[in-house]
Amino acid sequence: MTELNSCPLDELLQLGLNANAAQRIIDHRPFGHMDEVMDVLADVDAKDLLAAACVQPCWVVLNDERTLQCYENVKLHLPGGADNVQHAWFGVPSEEGKGADCTEAVQKLRRENRAVIVSPVALGCDPAPCVFKQFRVQLRDPSGFRAEEPRQLRQWKTLDEVPSAPEGKWVAFIRHAQAGHNVDHALTQTRDTHLTEEGIAQALRAHEGLPGDTMSKAQVIFTSPLTRAMQTSGLIRGPCCVPVHLEPLITERWSAPCDEGTRASALRRDVDAPPPGLEQKSSWEGWDSLEEQWWPLCGEDQWARADEFLAKARAMPFDRLVFVGHGGFWETVTGTYLKNCEVLFCDRSLC
Repeated sequence: MTELNSCPLDELLQLGLNANAAQRIIDHRPFGHMDEVMDVLADVDAKDLLAAACVQPCWVVLNDERTLQCYENVKLHLPGGADNVQHAWFGVPSEEGKGADCTEAVQKLRRENRAVIVSPVALGCDPAPCVFKQFRVQLRDPSGFRAEEPRQLRQWKTLDEVPSAPEGKWVAFIRHAQAGHNVDHALTQTRDTHLTEEGIAQALRAHEGLPGDTMSKAQVIFTSPLTRAMQTSGLIRGPCCVPVHLEPLITERWSAPCDEGTRASALRRDVDAPPPGLEQKSSWEGWDSLEEQWWPLCGEDQWARADEFLAKARAMPFDRLVFVGHGGFWETVTGTYLKNCEVLFCDRSLC
């Protein structure tokens, strides 16, 4: 039995892998699932050789050079102070030019005695936007490091599978439809991007599918106040009478200006031609309690906000809830990165 997240190069070669396949495994680990290993291998023979290998979920790897390797959305508690950090890097290991030195950012966090949340925000760079990136930090002495792994809520693809559904109790998470910054990197620098024409079409199709059916069965719909999420909520909900509440706790984790919201006074203002999906927003609830600047700033602790949201959601006096939000924050909350308009179901206990 081979543990691919920790075995040395020579052990990988002993499995019969060629040197290129073995090196790709080392460059891209840690892996949490066998499918992730297969995704980085182009060699069919190598995939066959590894099909019987045992891969234990492991979010952080410590290699022989005193370097910790992990991917985004891990919270690392590093030992020592800033002088214990020799070098840090963030990016895509297999693609030239898609990585960046972030040593100073990590040293600054250690001077402030703060943990490292592996994200573009905390590390001060995003060398490969919209791509899941690896983080590496070389320490003089790595002993005593600790990692908080991404949470993984129990989750299902359909309502019928949810254990609490027969009692009429469930929670659904939906990601917004395609927005401008999802397809045009330049728009990541534009505040509060709207849905594209394709995104509007996606949401209208979702109204006729599982997301729309789910909303019609809910007692309440909570939406992030970012425009793309509100548009998605309105378009998928359609003419049904389920109330919609604004919930700033489920806005996106900050990674670029596209994740900054519109001030509440401007967001609430009626216009002659509102964006599609927002025609009925004045009847939604939560406007009076929405702070003028309601979105998080660069450097927030998204883990703490996720904990706050889950505690609030568990205490809500509803049995059937739908939350419409964002890929990054839903990944922090659930452990799963959703596609545009994808829906994920959880037990009402949110465990």
